[in-house]
Amino acid sequence: MRKGMTVKLNIDKCFTTTSGGKRQFPAGTRGDDKRGVYITYRPLTEVEVKEWYNSPSSKGINCAGETKLPPTCTAVEIYAHERLEVRRARCRVSLGYGNPTPGMMEVKTALGEVTYIKRALVIPA
Repeated sequence: MRKGMTVKLNIDKCFTTTSGGKRQFPAGTRGDDKRGVYITYRPLTEVEVKEWYNSPSSKGINCAGETKLPPTCTAVEIYAHERLEVRRARCRVSLGYGNPTPGMMEVKTALGEVTYIKRALVIPA
């Protein structure tokens, strides 16, 4: 797959047999699986992190008595038959505080939101 191509979710790899796929267990929640939604993630922008710091959620300490860390990513829903535009065919993305995740692809949804998904989970449309 290359930049600019149109892809869609591989139903067999993303959903259970009750939802038309070949997975034994759902990739996310059973509710998402029944709705035909696959959850992907994208890093937060600087603006979103600043909003979090200004919100009441960032104040105080956690259960271990330490200051709270900001979230690093947010969830994006992709529907089973949604067409996605490939923006970067091969990339590594840091979705947490650990090492970057390899084998990812940057895609743009029909609503214009950019997210990251494993390359093995999509097929050409």
